[in-house]
Amino acid sequence: MKIAMVMTAGDSVSMANWLATACLTSAELERWIIDSEPQVAEQLLDALVAQWRQTPVDMLIFPAGILGDELATRLAWRLQGSSVCQVYSVNAQEGRVMKPHWGNALIATLEVAAWPLCLSLARQSSVNTCAELPADLTVRHIAAATLPDWLMSAENVERSQGHPLQDAKHVLVVGQGGEGVDADNIAEMAHSLGAEAGYSRARVMNGGYDAERLIGISGHLLAPDVCIVAGASGAAALMTGVRDSRFIVAINHDANAPVFTQADVGIVDDWLPVLDALAACADISPDGS
Repeated sequence: MKIAMVMTAGDSVSMANWLATACLTSAELERWIIDSEPQVAEQLLDALVAQWRQTPVDMLIFPAGILGDELATRLAWRLQGSSVCQVYSVNAQEGRVMKPHWGNALIATLEVAAWPLCLSLARQSSVNTCAELPADLTVRHIAAATLPDWLMSAENVERSQGHPLQDAKHVLVVGQGGEGVDADNIAEMAHSLGAEAGYSRARVMNGGYDAERLIGISGHLLAPDVCIVAGASGAAALMTGVRDSRFIVAINHDANAPVFTQADVGIVDDWLPVLDALAACADISPDGS
């Protein structure tokens, strides 16, 4: 089994983390490095096809993200192979791929219909690991072509700095439950606990809350030291965003809420007075530690 990892220089960590959990020790791995980041997929497709014809492989792995999904899908069509996007793991020997389904409530196992297999990785939380790519991999360079003639113009959007939620050691995630509280109240409460505030999709969709603080499958995937989930039932889409937390505290007035099955500590009560009590006894220094 020959596998090519198609990546930019900045994708090495995420790819190494994925390989550390994949059963591909017997595979012959190569790195196909994209020399410059393209603006559209068309700048890479011809070069990828040409490289595959010159040095064929059984599987091509693309990083998580929109570009990876598009390249995996369109390259598979050109090579008459199979494509699967947002993959958790792969069993190359049996020709099976595992990926999340129904908002991460289920894991689907799919059989590969044709080779080569082109897949993109599922988004993962930013867990710190010591995984590194093997040093002796064969490296091939993929040069991005010029923009296609049909593209009249393209605008580069400057990437913003990392969101504070991604680096937070303590996170407060607030669900839809609880009346008489707004974003300012929650932000103040989170600050008193030395935490960053995040919200469930239901609370964001009701309006008045920063969509950039959405937690879950369609928002941030986090791995803080401590995560307090307050007023949320524990839907799979939300819990996907915090499942890698080292310690989870759940607060909900419903003792049968699914959130308690994933918590290290559960408190059955209205979350507002519980958080007020926690804030009152918390010893937070000026720097939030």
